[in-house]
Amino acid sequence: VILADAEMLRELHGEAREIHPRVPDVYWVDRLVTGGDWWTVGDSRPERNVTRYTLGVTDWFVEDLVGQGDHVIDGMAVYPSWGMDFDGEVNVVPAHGREPGEYLAKLGRVYLDKDMSWTARLERMLSKLEERYDPSIVLLESRSGLHDIAAATVTALDAQVLLFAINSASHWTDYDMLFHHWQSHELAWSIRERLSIVSGLTPELDTERYLERFRERAWILFMDHLYDDVDPESHAAGDYSFDIFDQGAPHDPMPIHWTRGLAADASLHDLDQTTVDQAYTQFLARFDELARKDRTAGFR
Repeated sequence: VILADAEMLRELHGEAREIHPRVPDVYWVDRLVTGGDWWTVGDSRPERNVTRYTLGVTDWFVEDLVGQGDHVIDGMAVYPSWGMDFDGEVNVVPAHGREPGEYLAKLGRVYLDKDMSWTARLERMLSKLEERYDPSIVLLESRSGLHDIAAATVTALDAQVLLFAINSASHWTDYDMLFHHWQSHELAWSIRERLSIVSGLTPELDTERYLERFRERAWILFMDHLYDDVDPESHAAGDYSFDIFDQGAPHDPMPIHWTRGLAADASLHDLDQTTVDQAYTQFLARFDELARKDRTAGFR
């Protein structure tokens, strides 16, 4: 407990919050890295939600800071109803629990370092979840864009990486900057064999022509930065290069097709089987092939 005068409270800005509107002059001050500005939208603040709930990734990071991470592992996975349609079992670990509670405050503490970096803590959380649920495959959804969180999940984890793109100048420019960064820092060789590019929202009309243009642009991108500068048709053993038409190459797009049925329902569970087949059959076939090739390396 710290007794603060009015001047100190003014300096704290968004970090200080009233505990309860009926208990005046008592404030909660939290040490955050991010998220403080989200508290400054006017003077009215809701009461804190103390309801217990199913826990999420943010809860693990917060609890791990005080040595309690192992105690929340069992309460993190949920079993979605659409998973009942499959022969196997699907466990989903959401970003937050059933009731988010003080979610923005938790986000402000997620990226604090303790005895190791945030990236190392992420790896530890994944290892704990794998020990608990023993999954065949782990899928980790990363934040999109050139962001530190995406960087950690792409480069620091020993996992296969799916790069989603559409055939637009902005997407190719972003990946060009990223690949150039890897190349200039001599990191390309350590990441390139774990990459596969996905053609998201592949259009219904003129599909083959679209994928041809997509493949050509992806091949140029990989040739400029990640493939070895050799003739792909006559390269020696150990050289890493591919012809533009090599099926299964990192630049060969894994297509997800846009269909009108996808726009009709927000939930995959509500989609009819025909729509799902049209959108995902080709992608899933390539995904399964990629997973089989990399089972021994711990595909995520």
